[in-house]
Amino acid sequence: MKVMFIVPPDTMSIEASMSKTYGEKERGYYPKLGLLYVAACLEEATGVTPMFIDCPANEIEYDQMATQLAELRPDIVGIGVLTFGLLDAVKTARLVKEVHPPTKVCFGGVHVGLYPEETLRLPEVDFVVHGEGERPFISLVKGLEEGASAQQLGKIAGVGAKDGDEIYLNRSQDMFPELDQLPMPARHLINMERYSHVLAVGSQFSTLQSSRGCPFACTFCDIRKTGFRYRSPENVLAEMRHLVEQGVDDLFFVDDTITIRRDRVHELCRLIIESGIKVHYKISSRIDLVSPELLADLKESGCYRINYGVETGTPRLLQYMEKGKNVTPDRVEEVFKMTKQAGIQTLAYMMIGIPTETSEEMHNTVEFACALDADYAQFSICTPYPKTELYMRLLKDGTIAYDYWQDFVETPNPDFQVKFWNPDFSEEELREIQDKAHQRFYGRPTYLLKELMRVRSLSELNAKIRMGTKILRPLRGERIEPPEIYVNT
Repeated sequence: MKVMFIVPPDTMSIEASMSKTYGEKERGYYPKLGLLYVAACLEEATGVTPMFIDCPANEIEYDQMATQLAELRPDIVGIGVLTFGLLDAVKTARLVKEVHPPTKVCFGGVHVGLYPEETLRLPEVDFVVHGEGERPFISLVKGLEEGASAQQLGKIAGVGAKDGDEIYLNRSQDMFPELDQLPMPARHLINMERYSHVLAVGSQFSTLQSSRGCPFACTFCDIRKTGFRYRSPENVLAEMRHLVEQGVDDLFFVDDTITIRRDRVHELCRLIIESGIKVHYKISSRIDLVSPELLADLKESGCYRINYGVETGTPRLLQYMEKGKNVTPDRVEEVFKMTKQAGIQTLAYMMIGIPTETSEEMHNTVEFACALDADYAQFSICTPYPKTELYMRLLKDGTIAYDYWQDFVETPNPDFQVKFWNPDFSEEELREIQDKAHQRFYGRPTYLLKELMRVRSLSELNAKIRMGTKILRPLRGERIEPPEIYVNT
């Protein structure tokens, strides 16, 4: 059976929280580890070597994809879907059917996990895989090879199939029992040189994942309170060795919060140090899950940056977002100072436009990020995404009148607009505050000088100049004035 995985072109993304100024092309592209894990497991279990087309990373447009589909004529195409990218996923599926009608289309990914039945009812979709896709997709492919009916395929845990208007959906999820049993992602199917990131410090960048899930309760997050499972330090080190042998010297752990089990991270750091491999890497962590001892081990083992979810400098909004009682502005300042003292860079994820947030509080958050002396900051607009606790809370209290995400996923409409829910500000006003926040943070003379001193190569300089030009250009010809308010209580 000829199996193909497609990452659709990014032409109709409905992502709203980040400014359109900072597109993926400017930031760089990450390998799609979720699909690459499924591809690796399929190859290991069946001997089938799937095809892999990553359109954004390889700058493949729809007409070029159509040509490849006509030449390769796959039996089944797998597409990983985020709700932000549903429109392009549907357009890709429609193109598959137009070019080669016998090809079956299977949607998987986070969006399908949220809306399995709604996705299966889309006319362009033949099958869905929800939850962790490795084992369900293998069973689906094997079932198709054996001539199983839609009803039989719909009995597989985590799989949905249909026969005309008849839906067969097994809502059970087949989570991979031991992450150490997973093969390494099928990176041999992609051109690793097509992946990079503007803030990387090495010459060849890649990603890896050492854990899945997050037990915390942040209201804006779509993986809220999910089971945390992890790979052993020895297993992670083996993958790091493999990547270094391929010339990778810059890694990003895409774990949502790698430091949940600090003892495991201490052990991983020890193994990296003892192995002697030379690699730079960055991680993401919560403010309340680091210590001076952990930071020292991370630094010694090659960690050069930690991305922290700060969100806001306002205590009441930290509690509104359920960041936890141990996350306070004072603790944030302490951790950023501690991280800097350890010799590790920081990136602060900040948020504006939180429901009930005032203009003064947004300005405070911007100044708070500047005062933290973070190396980088990203200001997003608070957006209630589908089925998050924040979205459901606003529905329940009547702030949101109806479930507009439900309408969209049932009938994906290119005219759909993601909504913000701070009633005191229009979308245009929030966008302007967002852009000015980035300009305020990155336009400081001391910051610009520090960043220029860091540049290690001409390509890095060019990438940062391109991004900096977009960030710092004045809005509508206005002079950028720093906000005057800063409160840290």
